[in-house]
Amino acid sequence: MKIGVLGLIASDLTDVTYEKLRWASELGFHGVGAHLTVPAGSIDEALAERVRATFAQQSLDFLQLWGPYPCIIARDEEARRRGVAGAREIVRLAARLGVPGAGVRPTSLNPRGEWWPHPDNFLPETEDRLVRSLGEILETAEDCGVEIVLETHQTTTLSSAEAIRRVIERTGSRRVSVNLDPCNFVGDLRTAFNPAPMINELFDVLGQYIATVHVKDYYLEDRFVFHVAETVIGTGIMDFATVLRRAHQTRPGGYVIIEHLPVSLIPLAKRNLSAKIQELGIPIG
Repeated sequence: MKIGVLGLIASDLTDVTYEKLRWASELGFHGVGAHLTVPAGSIDEALAERVRATFAQQSLDFLQLWGPYPCIIARDEEARRRGVAGAREIVRLAARLGVPGAGVRPTSLNPRGEWWPHPDNFLPETEDRLVRSLGEILETAEDCGVEIVLETHQTTTLSSAEAIRRVIERTGSRRVSVNLDPCNFVGDLRTAFNPAPMINELFDVLGQYIATVHVKDYYLEDRFVFHVAETVIGTGIMDFATVLRRAHQTRPGGYVIIEHLPVSLIPLAKRNLSAKIQELGIPIG
């Protein structure tokens, strides 16, 4: 099993330095992903080449590339096409950087945020638009030789294991996989206190399509009615034994990726995650 991290690079890539990647390497990470804060098309060739060379100096995998783009499930066709164009630019930049996977988010019809809920996210016609958009993004992925990795959440059109698998199979492409994030599917108290059945269902249904696994911990806030908050790995109630065993069974030697933490807390999360992996007898590296 390999360990990666997201959150160290969340920028316009100008801060990708030897020192930053050396820090990740010294912590024992095998790979680093990046979240762009600017449109992918704004990254020029000179910067892309410098970033690629900096990763090569550290022998770190550049795991995945994520970035902003407008809604790809919008009812308005012109708006939907703008979203697709933005996602295609991420694919092209991933190819220029030598990154094997371009992250694609399903977005949301909620105008306040791409992860915020909206009742129409779950309509059949919304799924149809998502499949059409993915097909268009995949045309670029095929040309560039890049894989598409879906990010999912219960608030989005990709709200369940069955929905995720159905959408992947509707694309008809072998270039589509999923970044499995069990924390994103903790949607009620019973699941929160006993997540193993949910975790097992995700792996059972999606196993062949899982590219990477994001690992996050969570706790329940003492508020009405149900509030889940993310926390540092090892300080919450996520069933990491089940997550890590299933991840190892599904993709021996595959990546589990820490994310959604301030840089100051990444070392603690890494230590706790490594200790749990070792406790389970899973080889690291």
